[in-house]
Formats: sequence, C-alpha cells, structure tokens
Amino acid sequence: MPNLEPHFTYLAQAFAAARDAPLSLRKALLVVMLADAYADRLFAADPTADDVLVFRETLARRSPALALVFDLALPRDGGPRLVIEPVEIPIADYNKLGVADFMVSLYNRHTVQRVRVAMPDGSRQDVHDVLEAAIDVLGSPGR
Repeated sequence: MPNLEPHFTYLAQAFAAARDAPLSLRKALLVVMLADAYADRLFAADPTADDVLVFRETLARRSPALALVFDLALPRDGGPRLVIEPVEIPIADYNKLGVADFMVSLYNRHTVQRVRVAMPDGSRQDVHDVLEAAIDVLGSPGR
C-alpha cells in the first residue's frame, strides 16, 4: 500500500500557503490540482477500488466542495473558474483584517480583492472555504 502521508502533507502545506496569499490565483489553483491528484492517489491505494471514475464520483457525492474542486481541475467552457474580484467586508469584521487589507478596504468602499470561484450560474464562492471543505473530505491518511 502506498504511503499517502507525504502527499497529504504537501497538499496541506500548499493550502496553508494559499490561505496566506488570498490574492494568488496560482496558489489556489495549485491546491485544486493537488487535491484532484490526491483523489487519484487514494484510488491507487484502495485495493477494493477497480474503477477510478466510479471512485471519484463516490468521493464527489460526499461533498459538493470536492465535486467543485474536481470541476475546477478539469476546465471547460461554461464551467466554474477562478477569478479575483472585490469582496465587501462588513464593518463589524474589520477587526479580523490585517493592516494592509484594512487600509485597502477604507479606500475601496469597504471591499478587498479575493480569489473566488465564479460559478456558471453567476454565483460566487470563496475558494479557500471550498478548498478547506474538500481537503477535509479527502482526510489525512494518518487519522
């Protein structure tokens, strides 16, 4: 059985780096691709699994966030995509902002730029929330 721990650790470290860089499309996309690849590693490590597509579909059914990550990893016209756009910050949440974001929000009508998932229906989701939920579903092989 393959050792999955180093791969999960790399995924978790890449996610932490993406969280620390909320404007980095590249870092968010790296986490998307690593999570997608990790699902394939889980398949390879499962002696009872015999069809990778069925395995991935089963994982995706466990979590809308993971299904969305799989969709982002396979870009197609009309599919979800990553974008950078302004996000409104309620004044009550200003104490949660770092100094740089606070200053930006003051001069930009209480908004800061963030990486978001643009859905085909026009809705938006915070990419880091999606990634966190997807990684939780994938779980650490050590637990």
